[in-house]
This record gives sequence, C-alpha cells and structure tokens, in this order.
Amino acid sequence: MLNPDFSIFNDNMFAQVRQILNDVTVHTNEELIDVTVGEPRMPPPDWLVDQLMAESKNWQAYPKAFADQAFLDDLHVYCQSRFPDIAGQFDMDDHVIPVPGTREPLHLLGYCVRGAKQDSIALVTNPFYHAWRAGALMAGGEIVYMNAAAEDDFLPNLSSLSEDILARCNILYLCSPSNPHGKIASADYIAHALQLARRFDFLLVVDECYIDIWRQTCPVSALEVAIKIASAGQQQEGSDPFSHLIVLNSLSKRSNAAGLRVGFLCGDRSLISAYKQVVANGAALVQTPLLRVAGALYRDDEHNQLIRQHYTTSFDLLADHLPVIIPEGGFFLWYDVPEAFQGDDVACARHLYAHWGVKTVPGSVMAQQTEAGNPAAGYLRLAIVHNHDVISRLGTRLAGFEKSL
Repeated sequence: MLNPDFSIFNDNMFAQVRQILNDVTVHTNEELIDVTVGEPRMPPPDWLVDQLMAESKNWQAYPKAFADQAFLDDLHVYCQSRFPDIAGQFDMDDHVIPVPGTREPLHLLGYCVRGAKQDSIALVTNPFYHAWRAGALMAGGEIVYMNAAAEDDFLPNLSSLSEDILARCNILYLCSPSNPHGKIASADYIAHALQLARRFDFLLVVDECYIDIWRQTCPVSALEVAIKIASAGQQQEGSDPFSHLIVLNSLSKRSNAAGLRVGFLCGDRSLISAYKQVVANGAALVQTPLLRVAGALYRDDEHNQLIRQHYTTSFDLLADHLPVIIPEGGFFLWYDVPEAFQGDDVACARHLYAHWGVKTVPGSVMAQQTEAGNPAAGYLRLAIVHNHDVISRLGTRLAGFEKSL
C-alpha cells in the first residue's frame, strides 16, 4: 500500500542521532548542553506578539492562495534594503510567492519539474538538508549527490559534473551560506551554476535561509547574480532575468521566528506560475495574520542586526576558549574531530556526550556515502544557538575535552 520510494526517509538524520546517543551513559553531573538542533533559542523581537494580536481580526478569512498585497509591499522594502541591485527588476506578482517556511516548497519544487526530462537526475549538495533530498525524490529520477568537501572549500565542485549528468539534470540544490559549513558562495560560483542551469535546461534551487546571518562578508544572493548577468547583456533581451532560478528565503533564522513558518520563493516566472497552481490545488497556505506579521519582520532591519550580532559574539566566545574556524555565515560550528578519534565522528560524539554532557550531530549522518567517500565524516555539527552563558560553558567544556585527549 505504501510508496516504496519513501524508504529513503528511514535514515533520517535525527533518528540516527537518537540511535547513536540513546544508549550512552552520561558520567557527568553537569547540565546537559544540547547543540544538535538548528533552532534559534533566543526570542524573536518583543513587538512580534503585539503585532500578531493586532492582526487577530483577520483570522476569520481564508488564506489567499497567492500573495497578500500588504506582505508584498513589506517584502519590496526588504528587497530594496537587502538587495538594492534587484530593486525594480522583478514583478512581485510574477516572480514572488509567500510560503509556509521553506521545507515544503523545497520538496514541492521537485514535483514542479517532474517528467520534464527522460531518465532524469536530481543533483543534491552533500551533506544535505533533508528537504533537498525529498525534493530530489519528488523530481522522479535518479538522485546524484555532489560532495561539498574540505578540498573544494565546502561547496560542490560544479566543474567536475559531466555533460551527460548535466544534460539529464532537471533540478540542482545549492545552499548559501551553506548548512552545515556556513560557507558563502561567491558571485562567480553562483553565476557558474546559473549558466549551467540555462545551458542544460534545469532548475537551479538556491536555499538562502541563512543569508541574513553572517560575520564579516554580507552574502550575495543568487537573485543579485541573475540581475548582474542580465545587465551585462549575457542573456537574450526581453527574457526573464530569473530564468531557471528559484531562491528560497525564510524568517526562521533572520528573525528567530522558526515557529511562524513564513518565507518566500522568488525567481523564474514560469516556475512561480506552476508553483501557484500546486498551491491553489492542494499545498499549504500562509494564514493572513501570520503573513502580516512576517511583513513587519521583513520590513524591520534593526532586530536582525541584533540577532546577527548575537551570533557573532557567540562565536567570539567560543574562540576565546579554543581554536575554532568561525563560519562565514549561519550559526553552525563545523567541528573537526580531534586526531585521537582517527576521523570517527560517531565515537567522538558519544565520548563528548558521555564525559562532557554535550550532545552533537556526527557529520557522517548528515551525508550520503558516495564513491568518493562521505564528505561529512570526521566532523561534528554544533548549533551555536543558545544564550551567551551556555555558549561560554560550551567553550569551556570543548576546551577541557581537547586537553583531556
């Protein structure tokens, strides 16, 4: 009765983490520090609750299948501030649609391209966020994993993809800043990806959910890259500047509002049109009161600056305790397992939990084994999302752990 393809979900990352750590006996009386889940632990702006109450009069109305004009107006303000190069270059009605977070659209995008090519391939960055793999499954063809390894600066080596694979590709998933490495893709890298998408006629999906969480360098958006390509005359006049591109943006990290479940898709008008048909016929909608609150969050930059500074301070606190490679963006520490564990990230995670009361994600469970190996093996992912007191204690424990080896 069940779809056999769903067996791919049996190796869910968090289920594997539970299996790895459940039988560990903890030998410390210290309070547990759980850094497994990339969920903001700090609150959203204080005014969010008041804003939500003010919108309570709109609960009686059905959510709109497409965009609420007030939300689009607020989103326009955000885009003008955050991506000034694209201001006025796209049509809010044709190029944008609000979504209930990005997890659902990440996998429904695969459905939108299903059947576009025979013997198709979906290309997924490895390690991967589970919704990318779900989207690849929805696309209906073979899933090919692109390793994002240290030797390639933690981004997939697009130049290594054969023309046969690219010709069969119907969708490719990238993320910048990346999860879990926090690597920011350069404009040239994104331009290369977009040029491949147009040459070989596939959809480039860029997950930009961490784009407003960064340290020194503000990440470039794939939307900005697309406009730059169009402005340079490298695209046929009159064509859609966002052809073959979809970008996803969310308030979960930008505003510490993961529970609000609001974001937006922006890009290729033909894909947005197809996605609107999916939404109109069966996908989840964003409730109007939540959309209005989301608009206020997108319009306001002050709270995001405070959130960004919080994470910068958190990583600085860690660096005060031990040498760490601070990520360019996002809030994950991609921790290189000490030599004493000989690259065994599972053994390292179990040891940290048993003797230091720190729960982490072994990198190897975040990625698929490939012919070139597992690109996440030998690392732990730590979500640096707690308050500064907890992060300082985490730094103390990690330093003690390393000295004990």
